[in-house]
Amino acid sequence: MKPLTTLLLGSALIAASPEAAHSSESPSKGQELYLQHCSSCHTMTPPPATAPPIIGLAHFYHKAFDDREAGVRHIMDFIANPEPGKSKLRAPAISRFGLMPSVELTETELRTVAEWMWNQYDPAFTPPDCPE
Repeated sequence: MKPLTTLLLGSALIAASPEAAHSSESPSKGQELYLQHCSSCHTMTPPPATAPPIIGLAHFYHKAFDDREAGVRHIMDFIANPEPGKSKLRAPAISRFGLMPSVELTETELRTVAEWMWNQYDPAFTPPDCPE
């Protein structure tokens, strides 16, 4: 490889985010899976339709997990096998919306949509007031 090519390639690798290094599919594939399997219930932002919005889910997962991989793994597990005790939302969410059904996706699809959801976090988002 020529020095300039190496320098340019090296710069591109340094500029890549840590999230991109872990991603099994492109972000557009995660959004595609969301649109296909999740968007009929989960809107992106408030107000909620029949389930909590994605931005809120991402908010509560980021509050519950400091480690991205642990958060993504938990999202994957919850999508495949939802149980009330696994929820990272505030207590009224399940009584308000009910427990989501399991979604049958491959392991790769679960990871792709979970990583995409994790990346929807907006630090400026504040969940609406809700009695605990």
